[in-house]
Amino acid sequence: MTSPTAAGQRGFRHELVLHRSTAELLEFVLPLVRDGVAAEEPTLLLVRADTAEAVQHLVVPSPYLTIAPPLTRPGRPARHLRAARPMLAGYARVVHQEPVIPPTQWPAWGRLEAVLNIVLRPHDTWAVCAYDQHTLTDEMTADLHATHPLLTHHHQHHQANDRYQDPVEFLDEHRNHPPDPVERTAPTVELVDPSPATARATVAAAAHQRLAPGEIDNLVFAAHEAVTNALLHGRPPTVLRLWAQPDRVTVTVTDTGPGPADPLVGLLPPDPPNGHGPGPRAGLGLWLSHQLVDVTHRRHPAGYTIRLAASYPADRTR
Repeated sequence: MTSPTAAGQRGFRHELVLHRSTAELLEFVLPLVRDGVAAEEPTLLLVRADTAEAVQHLVVPSPYLTIAPPLTRPGRPARHLRAARPMLAGYARVVHQEPVIPPTQWPAWGRLEAVLNIVLRPHDTWAVCAYDQHTLTDEMTADLHATHPLLTHHHQHHQANDRYQDPVEFLDEHRNHPPDPVERTAPTVELVDPSPATARATVAAAAHQRLAPGEIDNLVFAAHEAVTNALLHGRPPTVLRLWAQPDRVTVTVTDTGPGPADPLVGLLPPDPPNGHGPGPRAGLGLWLSHQLVDVTHRRHPAGYTIRLAASYPADRTR
């Protein structure tokens, strides 16, 4: 197996590995690690315990090899993007054994895979996303093919992927997230043309004792930004709907306009004015909201809806 770096190809390399067992994944990972160590290329494996144990048993320890646990569950895509750049800065090769993604979270995850091709372009890194085929639907597999320029599948390594799609085109086509099931029920609160102050007070009251204090603050901030943006940039009326569940609060803000034109909105930090210098940056609040709560967007015949949600962490006690 010849690596892209060994073949003299530099720059960001984004490869998809589809596997059906740990043994099949190791057929890819072991040569990658051995080649990286031999070339003295810092290599990072973010893999589960069984994969890590096999690599440690079969590969001689090296200062050029780091093994760490992978993500165990998907988080907020904007947070992953913010963490990716400093994480990859010190490594020439990275393999991430991906978590199982629930179908309800897949639209945001698929967009994350696409935007990595934009955000990480400046890095001289070979990044491999390893997915267990048993956890993927046909739709998920199609999205992964559309977001990875390189493909390893059925023992065919580093194949140019003719199904790869320009990331901006993919993001534009996949910006509309389906409604959350809770949106099919009657909201706890519905407000027409609320002020940002009213939105903040309404969300804070509904989230009290349902969310951790920090999550309440996050959701209040995001709701304020969504209402402010709708009032400034959307078309009236602006409608805020809120669903309060025991450990989750969901807020939607809808206006009758088309929504943001940029398909990457909220995923990347906005540039300073004129590309440099201090000063307020348009879109900064929306990017911060993506860091703090779960955010989705969709256009529909009635206009544009942004959905915000926060949950009480399952691993924390009240």
